[in-house]
Amino acid sequence: MSRKFEKNLIRLLYFFGIGSFIYLIKKPLAKDWLLVFLIKSYYASLVDQLVVSKGYVKYPTRFPKRVRASLVFDYILFPISCVIYNQLTKDSRMIQCLLKVLYFSVPMTITELWLEKNTQLVKYKKGWNWKTTFFSLSFSFLLVRFSMSVIRSLFNNKYDLSKDGGS
Repeated sequence: MSRKFEKNLIRLLYFFGIGSFIYLIKKPLAKDWLLVFLIKSYYASLVDQLVVSKGYVKYPTRFPKRVRASLVFDYILFPISCVIYNQLTKDSRMIQCLLKVLYFSVPMTITELWLEKNTQLVKYKKGWNWKTTFFSLSFSFLLVRFSMSVIRSLFNNKYDLSKDGGS
């Protein structure tokens, strides 16, 4: 694929991501979804910086060029997909969360594998492969979902305690 195609794809994904973000944040529980988005962005940036700095993954074509990570993926697309996952699993039991994570990690892994084979957007190095991508994506979705469960639990308990204290 040509560099022009790859840069246009990055631009298209950027605008798609911004539009999706605006749509998702307008849904009920907007504060929760914004928190999921920010937590996911933070986790993704930490992990991606580590993976890139250790040389496991490389992004030959990226925007902006000075940044070694994939900003569109780390700060827009991956957090948006995590918001959607959390919306779908908000009231789900653990086994349902484990099954529903496949709805996201399988297509994302297939897409990244295709991009790795056919473009210069992502390149695997030092033994990184589709399995590593699949497990890291799945774990990441579950980690954010677990984090949100803990946060909700802490805030719900705090709210319940303050109600009891006023009686």
